[in-house]
Amino acid sequence: MREVLLHGSADEAFDQSAKFAKRLAESFGARLHVMYTVEDPLAAGWTAEVSAERLPEVHQAIQAEARERLARLIPMEDQERLGVELVLRTGPAAQELVQYTQEHAIDLAIVRSAPNDAGDVARALLDDGRCAVLVLR
Repeated sequence: MREVLLHGSADEAFDQSAKFAKRLAESFGARLHVMYTVEDPLAAGWTAEVSAERLPEVHQAIQAEARERLARLIPMEDQERLGVELVLRTGPAAQELVQYTQEHAIDLAIVRSAPNDAGDVARALLDDGRCAVLVLR
C-alpha cells in the first residue's frame, strides 16, 4: 500500500479520521492524499453574490481553510514526511473521488459514514474506483 486517500470534511468526525489515516499511512510507509470536495462553491457558506470571475478567490479561500484545519490535525513536519497531498475538487464527491483514485493509483480510500452521502461515495468507490475502500463510523 503506497497511496492512501482520505475524503476531507469540515465536521469534527474528520479529526478522528485524519488521525487514523495518518497512523495507517505511517505504518505502511504510504503517501497520504487528503481530498476535499465542494459540490457548489457558492453554496458552501459563501455568499451567492460572488460573481463568476471571483470563483478562483473562493476556491483559494476554501483551500486555505482546509490547509489550516489539516495543519491542526497533522503537523507540517508529519505532512512533509508523509508527502501529504491536499486537493480540493469541485463537483459531486462520489464522482470526484472515483476520478482521483483512477488518476493517482490510490490503493486505499478512506471515507466516513454520514447520513447524507457517504453511502453513495463508498458505493461509487466500490463500483468504479480502482482501490480498496475503508468506511469509518
